[in-house]
Amino acid sequence: MTRIISVASGKGGVGKTTVTANLGAALNEFGYRTLVMDTNLTTPNLGFHLGVPLYPKTLHDVLKGDAYVDEAIYVHPTGLKIIPAGISMADLKSTNPKQLGKVVLDLIGDHDVVLLDGAAGLGNESIANIQAADEVLIVTNPQLPSVTDALKTIKVAEESGTHILGVVLNRIRGNKSELSSEDVESLLGYPIIATIPDHDIVQESLAAKTPVVHYSPNAKSSIELKKLSASLMGMDWKPPAEEIEKQSLLSRFFGFLKK
Repeated sequence: MTRIISVASGKGGVGKTTVTANLGAALNEFGYRTLVMDTNLTTPNLGFHLGVPLYPKTLHDVLKGDAYVDEAIYVHPTGLKIIPAGISMADLKSTNPKQLGKVVLDLIGDHDVVLLDGAAGLGNESIANIQAADEVLIVTNPQLPSVTDALKTIKVAEESGTHILGVVLNRIRGNKSELSSEDVESLLGYPIIATIPDHDIVQESLAAKTPVVHYSPNAKSSIELKKLSASLMGMDWKPPAEEIEKQSLLSRFFGFLKK
C-alpha cells in the first residue's frame, strides 16, 4: 500500500522542504521505495535541495498534459525518486493545482511512500497539496507567528479529512525567546513527533545540494530526521550506541559553555 504524505506549513522559511528532502533520503536509505514530489507550483525548491539539474519534463508538464508522470521522474544517485517542478515563469501558465490528485493516483502501487512538498500558506496549491494526500505532517518553528500559521494549516487539513500525523518542530536553537514544546502542543492540539535542531551543518548541506542525512549522517539533526522517518514507518530504529554517547558528550560540553 502506498502512503501519500503531505509535508505542509503555514509559514514560509520554516524548513519544510529541508524536512521533505531528508525524510525522503532517510526512508530510501531504510529500504523503502520512496518518491518526493515538488508540489510547490509557484516557488519550487526541492530539486535544488537534492542537486537535481534542469530536467526536460517536470510536474508542470504533467499537469498541463504535455507529459506522463513517468517521464517527469528523476532518479537520484542514492535511488531516491524525485518529481521536480518547473522553475520558469512560463511554467506557471495553464497549470491547475486541482489536477494534482489525479497525478498522485498514477503513483500508487509503484512506491511505498510518496512525499508531497507543498507551498507554504493557504493558497489553492497549498490546499490541493493537502487534499491530494492521505496524511499530513505539519512543520513549524518554535516562534509564535510560525505556530499561529501552522494552526491555520491544521484547520485546512481537518476540514479536508486528511489525517494529521503530528507536528515537526524544526530549526530549534534553544533561545529563551522560543516557545516550549509543551506550549506548541497546547496551541496546536497535536503532539510534536520530532524536534529538529538548527545547526550550521544543515546550511552547509543545503549549499552542497545534499540532504544532511547523507552530508553529515551523525549530526544531531540527521539522527532526529532518521528517527522521524523510522517512526513514521513503525520501525524501532536507534542510532549506534557510540553516536548516542558522542552526542551526549557534545550536549554537555556546549551546555557548560553557555553557563
